[in-house]
Amino acid sequence: MTWSLNEIEALARKATRGAGYPWGLAEEAGRAARWTCAAGWPGALALADVLTRNDAAPAATLGPQALGKAWTASGGLLCPIVTGATLCDLAADWAAGRSVTLGPVAWPLLLVPYMVWAADRTGAPLSLQWQGCTITRADGKTLLDDPGAALDCAETDTVHLSTTEARAGTVLTRLYRATPMPQAVAILDTFAQRTYAPETEASRLTGAGAGLVDND
Repeated sequence: MTWSLNEIEALARKATRGAGYPWGLAEEAGRAARWTCAAGWPGALALADVLTRNDAAPAATLGPQALGKAWTASGGLLCPIVTGATLCDLAADWAAGRSVTLGPVAWPLLLVPYMVWAADRTGAPLSLQWQGCTITRADGKTLLDDPGAALDCAETDTVHLSTTEARAGTVLTRLYRATPMPQAVAILDTFAQRTYAPETEASRLTGAGAGLVDND
């Protein structure tokens, strides 16, 4: 079954909020899931796994403890949602030539949209590298150098972000629909269900659900 990108974004946003992330991060996670699925990558699966790993974990343990040359999380793996938001907020720093090493980090492919947004915000070409895979954003285009190497990597020890002069790789082709894995959709839907108010006797009597009111 194929999904529109709007459907994927909406489900991902609700699922992230249902997993306990603030609405701001949930909005960005929805956009990141949309971006990665439009790239033909397993963005829905990545997000489903990240939310499962971090379910109910304090946000303070998921992001970088300090914003020095190396970012690590006190909870073990850096969450790409929390870390990506921080990365994007520091767009001016990367444009000025600062670089950073992240890790260990879960599903680094979810960091790519945040890198893209940071690059587009300043116009500075940026690249992310992990396990032999390099993804570059420059001149409004995303280039993949050996993209099959590690796009489905669930966790990696290090990810490096820096400005770059290189333009190696194949320009990313965008899709307009995606086919997320059914098990990923099921997990995201389970988290999304948490955002819905539970049905009560009063709500049923006023027409919610099947209720006792015939509205035909």
